[in-house]
Amino acid sequence: MNDQPVTHDERTDAVIGMGCRLAFMVLSFGVLLIAAVRAWAFGQACWDLLALYLVINCVLGVYQYVKRAQVVSWRWFLLFGFLGAVFAVAIALLRHYF
Repeated sequence: MNDQPVTHDERTDAVIGMGCRLAFMVLSFGVLLIAAVRAWAFGQACWDLLALYLVINCVLGVYQYVKRAQVVSWRWFLLFGFLGAVFAVAIALLRHYF
């Protein structure tokens, strides 16, 4: 028998993974909230923050694909990409006419 204490096990991996997930969610929604406040309250351009948000999510998708641990299927990525493009065109048209 080994008398040394266990310092790393599956529970530790799960806690670390959940912590990273929560941090990612806080970062993502924080960037979106800051972009919304900058756009609506102050009338400033927020394309830099939205681009950062998209880059973060693309990096996450590529990392999950490389590690073969993708949680969401590519159909969802395509659907959300299409809906994002539709909303972007709709917002651009609304801004142009109003």
